[in-house]
Parts: sequence; structure tokens; C-alpha cells
Amino acid sequence: MHSPSGARQGEPSIIPAVPAEPRPDTGRMTWYVYLAIAVSTLGGLIFGYDTGVAGGAAGFVADDYGLSGFMEGVVVSTSLFGGAIGAMSGGPLGDRYGRRPTLLLSGVLFTIGALLSAAASGLTVLLLSRVLLGAGVGAASVLVPVYIAELAPARIRGALVSGYQLLTTLGIVLAYGVNALFADTQAWRWSLGLAAVPGLLLAGGVLLVPESPRWLVARGRSHTARNVLRRVRGQDDVEAELREIETVHAQEARSSGGWRELNTPWVRPMVLVGVLVAFFANGCGINLVIYFAPQILQSAGMGSSSSLLATVGLGVVNVLFTVVGMALVDRVGRKPLLLAGAAGMTLTLAALAVVMSVPGLPGANGLSFTFLCLYIVMYAVSPGLGAYVVISEIFPLHVRAKATGIATFVIFATNLVIGLTSLPMLDGLGTPTTFWLFTAVCVLFVLFCLRMPETKGRTLEQLEERFRAAAAARGRVPGTGGTHSAR
Repeated sequence: MHSPSGARQGEPSIIPAVPAEPRPDTGRMTWYVYLAIAVSTLGGLIFGYDTGVAGGAAGFVADDYGLSGFMEGVVVSTSLFGGAIGAMSGGPLGDRYGRRPTLLLSGVLFTIGALLSAAASGLTVLLLSRVLLGAGVGAASVLVPVYIAELAPARIRGALVSGYQLLTTLGIVLAYGVNALFADTQAWRWSLGLAAVPGLLLAGGVLLVPESPRWLVARGRSHTARNVLRRVRGQDDVEAELREIETVHAQEARSSGGWRELNTPWVRPMVLVGVLVAFFANGCGINLVIYFAPQILQSAGMGSSSSLLATVGLGVVNVLFTVVGMALVDRVGRKPLLLAGAAGMTLTLAALAVVMSVPGLPGANGLSFTFLCLYIVMYAVSPGLGAYVVISEIFPLHVRAKATGIATFVIFATNLVIGLTSLPMLDGLGTPTTFWLFTAVCVLFVLFCLRMPETKGRTLEQLEERFRAAAAARGRVPGTGGTHSAR
């Protein structure tokens, strides 16, 4: 018997074992798929650029407006508040109007928000524009992984979905470079305004790519879906894949696709996994490092200019090892990669806490930078990309965008809390205690990874059939003779 979690016999899992034989994946990559993925992953570039630029620009904004440390955190975090709004609205919009129109709206919102941020006449306008910008980021964060997962061949879906995270890391490095470029002049308006460029590229590029064939089937447009599949698969015979999509959709025909469906017994375990992956992948402390790496390194004895250069180095490490993770995610699997990363982050954060706890430790700044690099490596090859891959493929079609929206909302909400509390924690509790707190979160992440299901190597429809059958085995799907109903 084969376990949906990829666990060995006797290993605990959130989802019980269910037999399922995969349909051979005969689809190949075509230029049309490459174009669609290249355009959609620009959503990751705008996310990464805003994440990276906010921390550097916020210091200059604080100087101009005389802001406290808390208000500086507010400037950083307002886009995350907007992202949470965009995440919750992006799913329903994507379900109702399609993946393409919602991605177009995302690019437009981000572009307008970036331009308004650059031209802001006061703090209030700046904060509101960053909420608007964040709404565009949040909607893209929901729809880009879903869109790519619904287009990509199953055998390389993980690598292609993780392209979103690769562009996110590139955006962070680009933002670090822009911050360094304008550091002497403190021209934060240019730093924020340049974000409009990738926003425009996303909005314009979406007009060139197809709609998701799975969304088209859900809307009763199978003929159009067949044509899209032929183009993206590079072959005329797509009937087996189309029938598989239609079969799963027919099974879901009695479902409303509304928010209540997320609480049905066979869907609820998938939502739980997606939400917990989203929380742990961001509650592990990565945004503390991304936003405030210069302050962390300075607390270890590194100079201000050296800490800025070191931060650029951390960004480069993030990009390089994201590529490594992309090469591993479809070979190793999601669960082993996440487990290894969670364990590695636990050890590196604990080591950082120890180094920071010893006053006057020889070589403390070098050790701190080394352990920060190792932490970034563990994050980049594991939850940095693995979380979005799992979130994009674990939810059933009829609630996929909504469930992804909830998981993405958790991402932004977690980052918002971290963005608002990081500076107060570093100032009030001290750097060592702050790192010990995030070490504890990573320990919980390890425990979760031991029980999560594996999603590698199956089509989205096969994954859905597997989880539905698991619920049927427990008597929680209508028509199975069980005592519980999913309706």
C-alpha cells in the first residue's frame, strides 16, 4: 500500500494511506508554458522587491518624518496589511473572473501603489499607497502559484511553481542593490517608485498568456480548455488529461465552491496542512532576517557599511540556494525537503542565539554572518519554495483559489506581526532571546513536517482523488456508507 504522505509504514501522517496509481505524465514543456510562467512569476519579483526595499527605505522615511522605531515598523508592514487583504480577495476574484484578469488587476494595483508611494506628500498618503501596493502583491501571491500549478506538467510542477520564489529572491537582491545605490542620497522615493516597473511588466505580460484550463473546465468551457491544453502541452491528444479534469469537476458539481466547503470533512485536512505550512514557513523568522539583517549584524559588532554589504551577500545566497531547491523539490519530494530545512533552521538559529549571548566573543561578527548565511541556505532550499509548492497543489479545484487565499493570508498576517514586533523585540528582549523564540517555532515546524503528507509526482486531480478516498475510508464523504457527510 502506498501512503499519500510519502511516509513509511507505521510513520504518523495527517492524511492516512490510500492507494492510487498515477496516470503517465506525457505533457511536455512548450514555449507557451515558458511564457506563461515567466510572466506570472513577475508576481514574485514585485513581492521580493517590496520586501527587500521596505526595510532600507523605511529608515530614510523615519529620518524625514521623525518616526519612532514602532512607526518605522508600521511603514515596513503596511504593505503586508494590504497583502493580507489582497490574499483574501484574490481567491474569490480568481474563482469568479479567472486567473488572468485577477493577475492583471494585481499588476495594476501594484503599479499604482508604487507610483503613489514615490509621490506621497505626507505619511498618511504613503501608508495608504503601500496598502494598495500590498493588495496587488497579496492577490498575485495567491494566484501565481495556483496558475502555474494548473498549467505545469506534474513531473516538474514543483520546480516551476518554485520559480515564483526564485523571482521573489531576485526581487529582494534587486531591492538591496537599489537601497545601496541611493543610500548616500537617501532618495527613498526612487527606491519605492522603481517598483512600478515589474508591476507594469506583469500587467502587460498577462495579456499574452492563456487562462487556466482547469478554471475553464470549472466554468463549463471544455472546448476552450482543450485548445489551451493542446497549446501548452504541444500535442493534439490531450483527451486523457481533459477527461481527468472533467471527472474531478463532475464529482464536485454538487459542491457550491463557497467558503463553507472549506470545512467539509474531506477538505478540512488539506486546508489545515496548507495553513500550517504557510504559518511555519514564515513564522520561522525569515522576515526578521530579511528586514533587519543590518541591525542584527551591527548588534554582533559589525560596522554599518559592512552590515549593508553583508546583507547584499545574504540576498545572493538566498537566490543561489533557491535554484538548488528548485533542482531538488521534484527529486527529493516536498516533505523530506521541508523536514531537512526546518531542522537546519532550528540548529542555525540556536547557534546564533548562543553567539549573541556571549558578550565580547572573539569573531562574533564573522560567526553571526556565517550562521545567518547557513540559516538563509536552509530556508532557501526548503520552506522558501516548498511551502508555496505545497499550497499550490494540495487544495481541491472547486475551492483551490479560496483555500490558497486563506493560506496566503496567513503568510501575510504572520509577516505583518513579525514586521511590527521585530524591532521592539530586538530592542526590548535583546537579540539572543528573540532568536531563541524563533528557534522554538522551528522546533514546532519540525514536528509538523513529520506528520505532513507528500504531494510529489501526482497530477492535481490524482491528489484530490487520494484525499477524497482517504476521507471515504473514514466514512466522511457522501455515498460511502459512513456516518459523516461532507455536505
